[in-house]
Amino acid sequence: MFVLRIDEIPDEGLDLKWEEDPESMAAYLKTLSRIDFSFESSLCSMAKIKKAGKTILIKGGVRTVLRLQCVRCLKEFSHPLSSNFDVTLLPPEGVSAKEGERELSEEEMELSYHDGEEIHLSEIACEQVFLEIPYQPLCQVECKGLCEVCGTDLNLSACRCVQEESEGSFSVLQKLKLDQ
Repeated sequence: MFVLRIDEIPDEGLDLKWEEDPESMAAYLKTLSRIDFSFESSLCSMAKIKKAGKTILIKGGVRTVLRLQCVRCLKEFSHPLSSNFDVTLLPPEGVSAKEGERELSEEEMELSYHDGEEIHLSEIACEQVFLEIPYQPLCQVECKGLCEVCGTDLNLSACRCVQEESEGSFSVLQKLKLDQ
């Protein structure tokens, strides 16, 4: 995982490019939580990092190919991902571990902080990947999914199941008679 010490950032800023292989990314992601995707290719990242006083400004991008599962037909497919980002990391001043737990305001929820010593650039890059994963991944926009009765992949062939027309929640309105 790529970590940058804050005292190594020169006054004129720093341009960085780094790459992380799929195996190291998979190992890192397993420590976070259950994930339902994998990296097909290396995570290529770049960042321009500048200091503005004690605040750190990061402008960068990530590029990779993910392996996702279609929510309709359950097939795995490749999903190219490319994203740019801007992150501002505020100094740890004003944030005290001695304060204990407290409720954060809405504005505070939008802020990110550095620890005063180092920046975990790989974590920032991974966060950008998480933000770009589709909520409901589809192998193709026209994916027909699986037959609800027999499980046949309707993208490959039609099934012979008798499909009952399901009445939607608004079907009751068809029976409504309006006086004119």
